[in-house]
Amino acid sequence: MRMADLTTPLRTALAGLADLFLPDVCAACGGADVSTGALCTDCNVKLLSLVALPYCQRCGTTLGPNVPPYEDGCAGCPTVLPRFARVFRLGPYAEPLRGAIRELKYYRHYGLRGRLARLLAQGVAAATDGEAFDLVLPVPMHWRRRLLRGTNHASVLAATVARELGIPLGGELVRVRNTPPQIHLSRTQRIKNMRGAFSVVDRPSVEGAGILLIDDVTTTGATANEAARTLLQAGASAVSLAVIAKAESPTAYGQHWRVSAK
Repeated sequence: MRMADLTTPLRTALAGLADLFLPDVCAACGGADVSTGALCTDCNVKLLSLVALPYCQRCGTTLGPNVPPYEDGCAGCPTVLPRFARVFRLGPYAEPLRGAIRELKYYRHYGLRGRLARLLAQGVAAATDGEAFDLVLPVPMHWRRRLLRGTNHASVLAATVARELGIPLGGELVRVRNTPPQIHLSRTQRIKNMRGAFSVVDRPSVEGAGILLIDDVTTTGATANEAARTLLQAGASAVSLAVIAKAESPTAYGQHWRVSAK
C-alpha cells in the first residue's frame, strides 16, 4: 500500500474528530456565527455578492458595470485567446472566496468544499441552459505533490460537479512533469513552465468529447490552457474551464462596490 493510501484515512479521521470536539467557526473569517455551508451570515452575503458579478466568458475576468458579456472575449483577455472555449466561475479571488479556498487547500473543510462545488455546478448548468458535456476532468496534480498534500482537492471538486450535473467523471488527463510553483512567474514564464506538463492516457475516451475541466483558481490561465491544448491534441472537440475563483486585480470588481455604494 502506498504512503498516500495510509495517510488519507488518518487525516480524514482527525478532521472528523476536530469537527466533533471543536466549535464551529466560519471557514472564511474565523467568526463564530456559522449560518449556512460553514460560513457566517456576513460571509454568506459577501459570497452571494461575488457570485452575482458579471464576468467574461473567455477569460473569467470581472466585467465593469453595464459592460455586456461577449462570446469572443473582453478588453482584458490575453492577446492570444486561451484554448478553452469558455470559463465558468463563482467569483473573483477575494474574500470570502480567498479564505474559503485557503481552507480547502490546507485544512480540507469538507462541508465547505461540497457547497462551493455544488454552487459551481449550478452556475455551469444555468450558463449552458442544459447543454451537456461528455466528460468532467480535474486539472491533475503531480503524484509527488499529491503525496505531500494527501489529496488533490480539484479531483474532489470535480467529483461533486460531475455528480451534480450527471456527467461522467474521468481521469484521462495526467500530469507528467512536476512543474515549479508559478506564483512569482509572469504570464509568459508560466506558459513556458507548463509546456508539456500534461498527457492523455486514454485517447479513445477523449476523442470527440466536450470536456469540462475543473480547478480551484485560475490566474493567467496558463495551466488550464496547457491542459486544454493537450486534450484538444488528443482529439477532444472542445474544452471549457470551471473554477471556484479567478485571481485578478481588485479594480476589476471594485467598480461594482463603488457603484452600489452611491
